[in-house]
Amino acid sequence: MSVCDELRANAAGIAALPEGDPDREAFFAHARGCSGCMEALQEGKKLVAALARAELPPPSSRALRRASAPILAELTPSRWPVRAAAAVAAFAIPILFSNHRDLEGWAAAFLVLVLASTLSATAGALRAGAWVALAASAGFAIAAGGIPGFADTEPGLATRVGVDCLVLELAGGAVATALVLWRTGASAAFPAATAAAGALAAQGALHLACTAHAQAPHLWVFHVGGVAAAAFAGWMLQRRVYLSSVRS
Repeated sequence: MSVCDELRANAAGIAALPEGDPDREAFFAHARGCSGCMEALQEGKKLVAALARAELPPPSSRALRRASAPILAELTPSRWPVRAAAAVAAFAIPILFSNHRDLEGWAAAFLVLVLASTLSATAGALRAGAWVALAASAGFAIAAGGIPGFADTEPGLATRVGVDCLVLELAGGAVATALVLWRTGASAAFPAATAAAGALAAQGALHLACTAHAQAPHLWVFHVGGVAAAAFAGWMLQRRVYLSSVRS
């Protein structure tokens, strides 16, 4: 293949290059002394101009629905029963591992369970689910024990009990996340919101099982702290899943 044949084959691409491009200038310098290459270049310019004027028809509504269906399927909490059941499982963990149950707090505990189940079921649809769970955890701590430092709050961290509470909340978040991961897959699990909702459900159960559930310092350090730790761990897992998907 001669130099002219190679240049003419790329004439349309050369014509599309901006002015001042070295390859374009080199082609023009050659074409000024070669009528065949100049003709190929002019044809290329006409082709580029025709493509610039061409308008593609807009996609049909049916094509748009088919393209958006997989995306909406992941964003829509269609697997809400599994997600809600994950929060219920997290709620059951502190009850199963505790010999002490305060029967006076069932209404409050179930209210927290309903909220946690809702947050778990809507994980992904509600982007701030982990933050809402953390805010609900703090609100529940205020309602149950108040705010540390105020005169009407009971003192005491109850550290030995607190470690158990923290572990149980983290276990609730882990179990909820593992259950959703198993049933929905990593791309639709939303671990940050799911783990936070699971830990919040466990906090609701601890209102029945924890002997220090009315002590503000204990609640804020170990109960609210457990939800925050679970949310952070879920966020780290979510970030890792996202980075893995980007690299692949």
